[in-house]
Amino acid sequence: MLRLRTTQKFTVVSRADDAALPRVAYRDAASPEALALLRKHSYVVVDELGSELEAHIASVEAHWWKFFARADETKRRCVGAVYANERGLPMFRRGYERQEGVRECFRAPVCGGGQPWPSRDARDAWAALEKTAARLADAVLEAALPGWREEGAGASDDDFSLAYCFRYGPADGGANGGDAETLVGAHADVSLVVVEPVASVPGLEVFDLASRRWLAVEDAAPRGKALVVFGGKAFAAATGLAACEHRVVKLSSSPRLSWLYEQKYGAFFEGGGMHD
Repeated sequence: MLRLRTTQKFTVVSRADDAALPRVAYRDAASPEALALLRKHSYVVVDELGSELEAHIASVEAHWWKFFARADETKRRCVGAVYANERGLPMFRRGYERQEGVRECFRAPVCGGGQPWPSRDARDAWAALEKTAARLADAVLEAALPGWREEGAGASDDDFSLAYCFRYGPADGGANGGDAETLVGAHADVSLVVVEPVASVPGLEVFDLASRRWLAVEDAAPRGKALVVFGGKAFAAATGLAACEHRVVKLSSSPRLSWLYEQKYGAFFEGGGMHD
């Protein structure tokens, strides 16, 4: 059952007790049923992950809560080389960044050198979760666009995919055009497929195409035991399925930690229209 409530700012969030999340088991995440749900809603919740994947999620969360709790000087040692995106533009440094008053971030592109890590154990935990997320994203893309690898996408020199971990403190907010009550403003990612584990502190809201409402999806999905999967602008351009509009709002005074994987293959970004 989906029990959703309004936020302090966004009163359009659905409160319908009988509404159901678009949900599939992990084993069916790239099935025709899952694709139909993506087409109808613009996102799908993937559950029944299995103990191994749930352990990967819990391990990443534990390692990055520990990392973000370190002294600023220690965290700043974990800053690496500049990442150039799918258009060849320098974007940010790998590893740690503090966006003052907005959030803390740790970024790790899939390919390329110069990636720092807090520890070997943290690196290995991240790699295990990233590998699973990448495999899932590739399967979803294949279901929506059969034969996409035949076009040359997905080669190591074409892979600009990356994963992030964000920590939002009680006084943080306003990313992506949001305001004081919004951790991240409403937007659609430029990427292909996005895979985001349900965070322990809820806040993610998605715009559900079927109901035409914002839904507080993490209020209804099990913490650390489900994934929210959706497409970005490049996915929409390639498949005709809608990109998922989403945002993150403040529902608690507790810090929020979230991890996500963004699939980006350079062949899908030629022309750059999805960056507009």
